[in-house]
Amino acid sequence: MHKIKHLFTIVLFLLVVFNCKGQQEGQYSLYMLNPYEYNPAYAGLDFSLSANLSYRNQWDVLPGNPKHIGLNAHLPYYKWSGALGVMINNRSQGALDLNTFGASYNYVIPFLNGLLSTGARIGFHQLSITGSEIVTPDGVYVGGINHNDPILLEGIDRGFGFRWELGSFFYNKNFKFGVAIQNLPSFEVNLETASFDKVTHANFMASMNYTLFEKFEVLPSILLKTDFKQFQSEISSLFKINGNIFGGLSARGYSSRSIDALVFITGIELGKHYTLTYSYDYGLSGLQRVHEGTHEILLNYNLKKIIGSGRPPKIVYNPRYL
Repeated sequence: MHKIKHLFTIVLFLLVVFNCKGQQEGQYSLYMLNPYEYNPAYAGLDFSLSANLSYRNQWDVLPGNPKHIGLNAHLPYYKWSGALGVMINNRSQGALDLNTFGASYNYVIPFLNGLLSTGARIGFHQLSITGSEIVTPDGVYVGGINHNDPILLEGIDRGFGFRWELGSFFYNKNFKFGVAIQNLPSFEVNLETASFDKVTHANFMASMNYTLFEKFEVLPSILLKTDFKQFQSEISSLFKINGNIFGGLSARGYSSRSIDALVFITGIELGKHYTLTYSYDYGLSGLQRVHEGTHEILLNYNLKKIIGSGRPPKIVYNPRYL
């Protein structure tokens, strides 16, 4: 196990120091229940203050495995004919740690059969590499840290970069879909010993709502992601009973090279305002031999009350109470 950890951290750092190209955006199995994470134009389309707290532990028990914790909140802002939102994320994988903050505004146009929203999110990244998490074959790690490599740091190397996204989302009662693009144009996060390229990504999400019986609903959805060189897909279906107990399945991948996991989802509404959802990814790729699946938890809070719908009425003073 120690040899696996050493190899994982060495390879991960070398990929950062030299040149690595691949999908960089976070992976989320519960994307259909948290669209704002992927698309800033979704803000306000829960029609009240909506907040999401998520945690993802990917490839459990694999040393240095990717982990994510995130918080976002959004609400309609009728005075500006749109909505506002904020998000804070932390993603770690091996020696890498990425903190992200973003704030968004989107403008909403009503149509006869739905709502069309267009918006943007701007913010910043903080990327750090922890040298103490790196282990080299010739390093000395008794009584201190000595990698015996002039390139590798023993402390923490940090860098900052901006983040921006554009999105559009269409919503009606039975059908919704959105398109978003991140990091256009691409940019670099510069550190002391390396640079991290944030390349352009795009995603498309769509979902539907079928009511088969009075108390039984089916909600299929799809998510497509790309960095314009590689693609990944998720096809999902949730089943809802009595409006508050639900479950479902997802399949990630579309070919022999992209098949990654089969996802099991379950959730329940906790009272009027809270919904708790859990998913487990059962690995289908070759990596499944060295991990025990992926766990993801999402807690949603919805105020379910219209706020900020406009200015309060003008106060008319009654002389009897002066």
